[in-house]
Amino acid sequence: MIREKVSNPTTPGVSASRSTGSQGDEQSDPPFQISKAGWDYERIARRAYELYEQRGRQEGRDVEDWMKAEQQLAGEGRQVIT
Repeated sequence: MIREKVSNPTTPGVSASRSTGSQGDEQSDPPFQISKAGWDYERIARRAYELYEQRGRQEGRDVEDWMKAEQQLAGEGRQVIT
């Protein structure tokens, strides 16, 4: 089996595998795996983009959007449901 790195800006650290022999000779790998850090990055990036769109796509405030997205998502994990 040959393993190659797939570059995709929405899913960092994704690797895909390509088979060169018969399928009976090797174990099946999942198509890709995303680490918790990669998953968190994806959630923050999506939220930051939502904030950017809500502001009318004003350029130059990307760091502010990223920090606000991190704070909002961190706050979600701390909320207690009663």
